[in-house]
Amino acid sequence: MTHASSTKQIAIVGAGIMGRLLAWQLINRPESVTVTLFDKDPIDNGGAAAYTAAGMLAPYSELESAEFDVFEMGMASLARWPAVLSSINATVLPPLTLFSGGTLVVAHQQDMADFQRFYQHLVTKLPSVLLDDSAAHMQVLQQTQLQLYAPQLATRFNNALYLPNEAWLDTNQVMQGLATYLQANGVRWQANCHVSKIENITKGKHAGRAAVHLPSAKQVFDHVIDCRGLGAKRDFTTQKSQQLRGVRGEVITLHAPDVTLKHAVRLIHPRYKLYIAPRDAHHFVIGASQIESEDQGPISVRSTLELLSAAYSIDAGFAEAKILNCASNCRPAFTDNLPKISCNKRVMQINGLFRHGYLLAPYLAQQACERLFSRAQALPFSELIQEVS
Repeated sequence: MTHASSTKQIAIVGAGIMGRLLAWQLINRPESVTVTLFDKDPIDNGGAAAYTAAGMLAPYSELESAEFDVFEMGMASLARWPAVLSSINATVLPPLTLFSGGTLVVAHQQDMADFQRFYQHLVTKLPSVLLDDSAAHMQVLQQTQLQLYAPQLATRFNNALYLPNEAWLDTNQVMQGLATYLQANGVRWQANCHVSKIENITKGKHAGRAAVHLPSAKQVFDHVIDCRGLGAKRDFTTQKSQQLRGVRGEVITLHAPDVTLKHAVRLIHPRYKLYIAPRDAHHFVIGASQIESEDQGPISVRSTLELLSAAYSIDAGFAEAKILNCASNCRPAFTDNLPKISCNKRVMQINGLFRHGYLLAPYLAQQACERLFSRAQALPFSELIQEVS
């Protein structure tokens, strides 16, 4: 039996996708832990960027503009998502789905030069070991082949690039499912809770531990992990490379009974990294725009028109779709658009997931736990975990 004195008391501040997956990782490890999760929002909704996302798990597509490290971490996360969903599905109904139909990348005739550049980026960046079996990773479909995958697309596009290993999630389902699972498995969730400060304790009887400061009091833990995203922006101001900024994204949810897409679709677009992510029962999420702005106001007319026009240009069935929701948010990003795990004694910060929250969070959670429990680390690049003196 594990003695109570050996149980680590761990606090997570921020219940976005990173905070929730970190809590899931912690309570599914062999070490004895108790986890307390602090969040400024209610449990079942809020302002986290995780609620305003298409939920794409698209490491191949992201190679167009992201570092190869994002691809490696994304592939590792893709391998972890089935276990996450399987454990949640033992607790919640209806079960959560990993949509694994792959991505079809298409472009209109006027954007074919950009389509070719996109394809060349993938060919250039993918390691030769993958290209030796390229059909398992990407396939160029001519119109007759596209007809077999998505007949409605074949009426508008002459070809497509098929990325069979990509997947996507219903983000609202995942956030709700994780909340239910974590509470059912002993996570102490303190919702509607404003955290004013996180600090290492250097003096007194709690020296060598860490504190979470609330308006009414402070709570002491063995470790505190800050997953607040932009909520922690003021803590990242000392070095230019470490400064945190917000990148605005906008999504629209539609109900389109006339659309039967079974694959995610990425449209090569001169302004947006635009996805259509199918959900159950003919629901679709269109997004997400990427705008260098920290404006968290409602979606703009321009974005609405462009996203809806792009959807209609992909499938005429969207003409009669019902608009269920328009949403916008800001994702946290560092200067290099790569995530970082910073460790300062008993306080750890995980931030900068940019537009890759669902893609990278399972891997980052695993690496954070390896650091927390002093296990060997197998990092894809040396600066993921940074020690702060």
